[in-house]
Amino acid sequence: MINNTKNKKYFVSIIWGYFISFYNFTPEENYHLHILKVAKNMGFIPVVIISNKKIMINDPHFDSEIKVIDYKNFLYFIFNVIRFSVQNSIFYVNSYEWQSFIVPFLARRTIFMAHNQPKRKTKIKQIIQNFVYKFFTAIKLNNEDEKQFLVKQGVKENKLFVIPLAISQNIFKLKEIDIERKNLVYFGNVALIKNLNTILMALKEVLIKKPNIKLNIIGKITDDEFITKIKKLKLDRNVILHGHIAQNEKLTNLLNSMLISINSSVNEGQCVAVYNTALCGCALCLPKIMSFEGVFKDKALFHEVSDYKQLAKNMLFYLDNPATINEHRTKCIEMIKKDYSKEIIEKKLKNLILKI
Repeated sequence: MINNTKNKKYFVSIIWGYFISFYNFTPEENYHLHILKVAKNMGFIPVVIISNKKIMINDPHFDSEIKVIDYKNFLYFIFNVIRFSVQNSIFYVNSYEWQSFIVPFLARRTIFMAHNQPKRKTKIKQIIQNFVYKFFTAIKLNNEDEKQFLVKQGVKENKLFVIPLAISQNIFKLKEIDIERKNLVYFGNVALIKNLNTILMALKEVLIKKPNIKLNIIGKITDDEFITKIKKLKLDRNVILHGHIAQNEKLTNLLNSMLISINSSVNEGQCVAVYNTALCGCALCLPKIMSFEGVFKDKALFHEVSDYKQLAKNMLFYLDNPATINEHRTKCIEMIKKDYSKEIIEKKLKNLILKI
């Protein structure tokens, strides 16, 4: 039988970074593979253009039917974008790399997935982003605040789609375990942009009134100065480093033994890890950035990104007010189960693809 290429539909995901840490993600939380699965189930042939092909295809959850093209160089990248563009493919573009911003000028059907909040650090970067966004067919966002921000920036509302990442409710859940919740947790990679320094300084303040409190760090440490900071602040006895833990029952039980989950990132996308800790029953202390404020509103306590004194006050408030913890915990779990389930997110992704 002759293969009629004219009847083929391609869904091309452009990915600049794929990491070994993705291997341990649940299928719905691996946002790179999840969207490809959704597209495949809709009848598309999934294609990936990526700069580190080997890492992706070695993922134990990788679907061998996904066609993976190595980036190689810029000219080869342009060649492949044009090649699939003339076949009227849908392009799903990830991250703020400069190559990403070339795609809408070469292809007709394009979706940009915004990993981070759309508010850029400098005016010139904001102007460039706003200009390029005008040429994408659709922009996929994490929350309503991001959408309203872009509308004010002049991006047409009809091309903005709020579709957050799915949160695994099979792995992360509230459990009844015979352990008293009393300590703090930071869950996620330890990198400079995560601003762990503010958390450590807040812990130092909290220890004045709660000398026995412990901060648990769960995640890979990529900030070379982090251990030095702990020693400099003399927090060795109050910070417990667990390292990376795979998404399994051990991690769930550990999170269920914690009382307060803390984040003080300078910039974030959705930050799935925070949602994971909330599902496990932790109260949330979060920075006032677009990724969190509009979502958790009356379900968490907030501080300015570098305001360690306010963060310390928030932690102490939670520690002294268990009723507020219970109230916020219930609201967070109800919201995540309702709005972030695999089924809800897949339905929204299908509708987005159909509209393109």
